[in-house]
Amino acid sequence: MLWAYRTSPRTSTGETPFELAYGMEAMLPNEVGSPSHREINFDEIANEEGLRTNIELIDEARDQAIIRMEKYKEKTKEHFIKKSMFKNFQVGDLLLRDTEDSDPNNTGKLMPKWDGPYKIKEVLIQLF
Repeated sequence: MLWAYRTSPRTSTGETPFELAYGMEAMLPNEVGSPSHREINFDEIANEEGLRTNIELIDEARDQAIIRMEKYKEKTKEHFIKKSMFKNFQVGDLLLRDTEDSDPNNTGKLMPKWDGPYKIKEVLIQLF
């Protein structure tokens, strides 16, 4: 199971965790026992040269993965912001307040989750 996780490309980075750690693509266990295209066309000199090239380029690949991950996070954030709904409150509305926000020390499994109700006296900021 871990092998499948480490060799599957992540949506956020576009790379596999194995590739980001070691700078090369992993060979699957089923490719080791049976002759595959990789084993048949294996050239040791070209492989050594390719490994050196991959090691030189690993920092660039990691930087690209970080950039892709930041873009992915931004798109996810935009998606959830678009789905969220803002509520404008009016004077006289009744609200409940989260007890963890008002007193972080007064929390626990058996403590009340909400405090109130409170009546709005004045609206300071309109969101929309």
